[in-house]
Amino acid sequence: MNDPQSRPGAADARPSLSRAMVLLLAVVCGAAVANIYYAQPLLPVISRALGVSEGAGGLVVTASQIGYAISLALLVPLGDVLERRRLVSVLLGLSAVALLGAAAAPSLNALYAAVALVGVTSAVAQIVVPMAASLAADHERGSVVGTVMSGLLVGIMLARTAAGVLAQFGDWRLVFVFAAGVMAILALTLRLVLRPVPPTQHTPYPQLLRSVLTLVRDESLLRRRMGLAAVGMGCFTVLWTASLSLIHI
Repeated sequence: MNDPQSRPGAADARPSLSRAMVLLLAVVCGAAVANIYYAQPLLPVISRALGVSEGAGGLVVTASQIGYAISLALLVPLGDVLERRRLVSVLLGLSAVALLGAAAAPSLNALYAAVALVGVTSAVAQIVVPMAASLAADHERGSVVGTVMSGLLVGIMLARTAAGVLAQFGDWRLVFVFAAGVMAILALTLRLVLRPVPPTQHTPYPQLLRSVLTLVRDESLLRRRMGLAAVGMGCFTVLWTASLSLIHI
């Protein structure tokens, strides 16, 4: 009767995350993923500044998305086997360096390389979401993940607006400098205020990658969710591409 384990919530030893910490993780997600969308409304300006066609300039976005996809496949799984506070802080710092490289790019090819690296490091958002879930107590996990995911979606939606506003005060390079500053501040802040988050697995990296493929092969629900997410992302991209085309006509 008086066994502590019989009381609701007794088995959940994790302390609740503070509202400030949840908001910080949401901001990290939104700011990180925004990095791969800042360039979209600036493509005509970038193309003119670098003296290239708009078609070639449009590949800037493609380069960042390719980097992001590679990171989702090869880098995000490291969140299970490395100390995540350090991993997230390092990736945010590297993102700041890559963004400064994009701001200083003297040619289109250099910009391609820089934004591809930005895409690689921006996948840190997909490490923060499961990290937030692991830090949350059982009774709050749903709301914590919902808030952090909301931050990610807000970052996607506001990135283009922020880029357009910043470009009014300078050229397109200012946008990347601003984003680099945000990444540096968040990297330092997270390092200072977040406690270490130990890994959840001790699986060798090759085996870890194979386990992802095994899950995709064996879990039909996962495959359906992947398909729905791909369709949703495709619709989102088509909508924004068409909207931006109308703006520049």
